[in-house]
Amino acid sequence: MARKFYTIMIVPHATAKFRRVKVSKNFLVMAGCFLGLVFVAGLMFPHFLLKASQLRASLDRLTQENEELRKSNEKFDASLSDLRGKLSEFETKATKFALMVGVDDLNGQQMGAGGSSFDLKGLSPKASEAVIEGEINTLRERSGALQDSFRVLDMAFQKQALLLSSTPSIVPVRGLMGNGYGWRRDPFTGMRDFHEGLDLVAPIGTKVVAPADGIVTRVGVSGGFGNSIFVSHGYGIITRYGHLAGYNVKVGQRIKRGDVIGMVGTSGRSTGPHLHYEVLVHQRNVDPVKYILDEYRSF
Repeated sequence: MARKFYTIMIVPHATAKFRRVKVSKNFLVMAGCFLGLVFVAGLMFPHFLLKASQLRASLDRLTQENEELRKSNEKFDASLSDLRGKLSEFETKATKFALMVGVDDLNGQQMGAGGSSFDLKGLSPKASEAVIEGEINTLRERSGALQDSFRVLDMAFQKQALLLSSTPSIVPVRGLMGNGYGWRRDPFTGMRDFHEGLDLVAPIGTKVVAPADGIVTRVGVSGGFGNSIFVSHGYGIITRYGHLAGYNVKVGQRIKRGDVIGMVGTSGRSTGPHLHYEVLVHQRNVDPVKYILDEYRSF
């Protein structure tokens, strides 16, 4: 098929020679397409420029948000590390308290099981979330175990407090110490005799106080002790008070350390005003001095 051509005549001005340019039809079509593409590109360029600007702004915003998230994760990591440290400190103290009150196994597998620090740097948000969630679950389990441990310690301390409050620890009468616990010469027979208590010399009527919490089990005359009071403190501990002038309690009465239970006298087998004080542990007499924490002093 013969190619088609077009002749374009160019006339610069009236006196000049005109020129003819011969172009093919295909060239004109291609030139038209090219000009059309340039026109379309010119129309689309502002749109693409706007899109690129929006994408750039979105990228900058995401970069800023990622940086803020990274800083937030680092702060959260520091907070968790601080929480782990404090939890480990509480666990250590709980273990020491357990030793103090005689609790042998205080959730041994939990005590001292402190977690190691972790680093969230370089992790994706999803991976960081998984690590943080796992750490929180670990801390929740440890705090639950620590809470159970403190419940056990609270019960142990209550028992210990009851034992301490029921253990004689103060002198029942402020006075001078006469005959102590042990062998002596009997003041009436002159024979060698074992003295099972402590004689505290004080004027008649001096108040006698309970050295510990307990229950009065006997009030009345008891052989050579004369007017006497017996008190049971629990845990196998009993105290006896002899040669009293009078009573301030009755059988079955609960008393507290420091309560006035009677008055010094010279009843029974006595050579003068004093209090005969005995301490028995599991039905056996012991030296009362071992159960007096405060010092003797004269009145």
